[in-house]
Amino acid sequence: MRRAVLLLPLLFLHGCSCQQQPPLTESAEAREGAAHADDVPQHSAPTPPPTAAAPTPLSAVAADALDEPSLVHRYLSALAQGDVATADAQWTGGGPGGHPDDAALRALPDFRGLRIKTSAPIARDTAEPSRLREVPVQIRVSTGTSTLRFEGWYRLQPRPDGSGWEIHGASIQPVLN
Repeated sequence: MRRAVLLLPLLFLHGCSCQQQPPLTESAEAREGAAHADDVPQHSAPTPPPTAAAPTPLSAVAADALDEPSLVHRYLSALAQGDVATADAQWTGGGPGGHPDDAALRALPDFRGLRIKTSAPIARDTAEPSRLREVPVQIRVSTGTSTLRFEGWYRLQPRPDGSGWEIHGASIQPVLN
């Protein structure tokens, strides 16, 4: 507290840390030229239009496609509702394969409640735009007998036709309290 009291007068004496620019000084020739500028019409060559650089794609998928966290929400909601066909359709190849890395979550019977918290997607490649994204996720599932927590991530890649994202892999682990 004592330091703050001592530093406060220094801030007022020193003023703002922003540097002020010195006033622009015009030369006598520039002022004289400006005075005669109204007398003589100025003709200048037309300025060519700026050349547009090739637009860089902002996303590896169509603009109207679901974003990565929304796709993960759709997948998990379909699992909770028992709609395995819709959930599997979110995966590359139409299913998670023989033993998915979120098997513990997929095997839960009797979903009563589901809470999904996703974080911002993380690029897992160096391509521009990124073609491999990882969505961190925290999941809380209420069943008929208990409440379980899971953490991990889902990896997404663009569908071959570029229409949206699909789940490429997952790593979901139960969290012990």
